[in-house]
Amino acid sequence: MRLLVALLAVGALAGCSRDAKEGASTSTAVQTVTVTEPSSTETTAAAPAPNRAGSLSDAVARVLPSVVNVRTESFGGGRGEGSGIVLDRGGIILTNNHVVEGTTRVTVVFNDDVHKRPMAGTVIGTAPEKDLAVIRVRATDLVPLPLARSSALRLGDQVFAVGFPLGLGATVTSGIISGLHRTIDGENGKLTGLLQTDAAINPGNSGGPLVDRSGRLLGINTAGVRLAEAENVSFAIAIDEALPVIARIRKAPPESEAWLGIAYSSVDSESAAVQLGLDGTVRGAAVTVVYPGGPAEKADLAVGDVVIAADDVPVDSAADLSKVIASRDPGDELDLEVIDTSGPRLVTVSVAKRTPGALP
Repeated sequence: MRLLVALLAVGALAGCSRDAKEGASTSTAVQTVTVTEPSSTETTAAAPAPNRAGSLSDAVARVLPSVVNVRTESFGGGRGEGSGIVLDRGGIILTNNHVVEGTTRVTVVFNDDVHKRPMAGTVIGTAPEKDLAVIRVRATDLVPLPLARSSALRLGDQVFAVGFPLGLGATVTSGIISGLHRTIDGENGKLTGLLQTDAAINPGNSGGPLVDRSGRLLGINTAGVRLAEAENVSFAIAIDEALPVIARIRKAPPESEAWLGIAYSSVDSESAAVQLGLDGTVRGAAVTVVYPGGPAEKADLAVGDVVIAADDVPVDSAADLSKVIASRDPGDELDLEVIDTSGPRLVTVSVAKRTPGALP
């Protein structure tokens, strides 16, 4: 396979390729994640330092089976593509939150010459503030990517990025670590502790790995910078920073956590509102998934409903709704003002405990 290097102007957090129809794909959070310290088995303390030697082509061959193409669908038929990283044999895949936010369907395409057919993916949790998401597929024989220790990186260390940019198929770009501990503005706040590299990261690369010369994971590619602002500047989430977040997402949700049984996405622009068939001035949180048996299903909330207020508190985005839900206790009743193409209505939802197994 020939290595393809594509240099295009991309916006901050433009690593996910989406078509013009996907106006509603803005800010979904399947669950709010609180970062906790990982257990000793979930850290890279025992992981080796990045390799500064070795054959690049050999490393690429080892990495490719662990990199997947994440394809998404959203309201109105919008489609997008990103990349993902196999974390373990049991079907756990890591990607960026902005790859899957606002989507109604996720499909994973493999590159391991074993799994020939795409698999349906389920988003089991996200950390929007860290731009991380974890997907599960039904598989038990995937090829996980080994870890390196990103904290041991030095300026000038050679790295390469692997992903599925621009619909071109598996693509490799190489460069060096050109900055450490960077901070940039993301869609859900500032992203901190990032690795900076001059390896090209283009639309579709988001969620793919940044690896060392032995093919070990150093970071999760997340953003490129506009060519008008800077040249050959891209960013990745350091794996040492990501591991505690990933560990939290993978754990069963606390029994005391308030839950409505929905996933939702921000409607924070005229195009997002129009795509849902609503007036362009509508702002709120659009329901993208209603989980069977959950409180929202019992209250007759439906995919496409847009929550514009909760207990008389205006809701202008998914983050606003998350804050209101987090302030309630299981057993509370929450009055939601919602709107769809039929008009506005009031829905009362009983806040429930999210217990293990509540999410698919």
